[in-house]
Amino acid sequence: MTDSEAPLDPEERYPIHRVLPDIQIHPLLEGEVAEEVFVLIETRDADGDTSWCYRTSKAPNREELLGALPVQAALLRRELLADWIDDEEDQTDCERPAPH
Repeated sequence: MTDSEAPLDPEERYPIHRVLPDIQIHPLLEGEVAEEVFVLIETRDADGDTSWCYRTSKAPNREELLGALPVQAALLRRELLADWIDDEEDQTDCERPAPH
């Protein structure tokens, strides 16, 4: 068994590619440097059931995290609402009678 195949100790932290080898994300903007990572992960067990968990790059500053998460949730709501409105407008356009 090679080092990359050895079971990972759940109490240790590893390079993200060892824990989530098949996951791809968009890069940071030029000049940005990652300081901490909070990853929300949807998992699937052997029975096919899904659940959510999270992992961090280091013990998070909980006050900062508690402030950042609601902001990200609000931005996600705004994006979902905009998509929903766009979808509704697309459906409305399809239902209008063609001009004569």
